[in-house]
Amino acid sequence: MADTPRYRLPISVKAVLVENGRACLLLNDRDQWELPGGRLEQGESPEACLLREVKEEVGLEAVVEGLLDARAFEPVAGKEVFVVVYRCRLAVPGDAVLSQEHREVGWFSAEDAESLVLPAGYLETLRRALLGEK
Repeated sequence: MADTPRYRLPISVKAVLVENGRACLLLNDRDQWELPGGRLEQGESPEACLLREVKEEVGLEAVVEGLLDARAFEPVAGKEVFVVVYRCRLAVPGDAVLSQEHREVGWFSAEDAESLVLPAGYLETLRRALLGEK
C-alpha cells in the first residue's frame, strides 16, 4: 500500500454564547458575522480554548453547556478548518467589549440571524442553540 499524506486540519473552537434568547456574533473583515472563538493551541482542551477566546474577543466570562457541532469547514476558498462549536452562557452578566480582531459585536435572535451574512452552516448551529432545533 502506497503512503498517502495525512489529512490534517487546524482546529478552531467556537461559542454560541447565549444570553436572553440571543447569541453573540462578531463582524469579521470578510463582512460575515461569526461566532466568538479561535484556534486550539497545543496542550489546550477545547473547553479551555473556548473560554480563553471568548474572554479575548468579547471580554466576557462564559460557562460551557454542551457540544453543538463538529465538522470540517471552509471559511475561505482553499482554507479548510475543523470547527468544534459549543453552546455557552454568561458566567456573570456583563457587556461585550469588542477586540481589535473584529469590526462589530451584536446579540441576535435566531430570526435576526436569518438576515445576516454568516459562514456556511452557522445558521443551523444557531437555530439548534437558540431554538433547540435538530
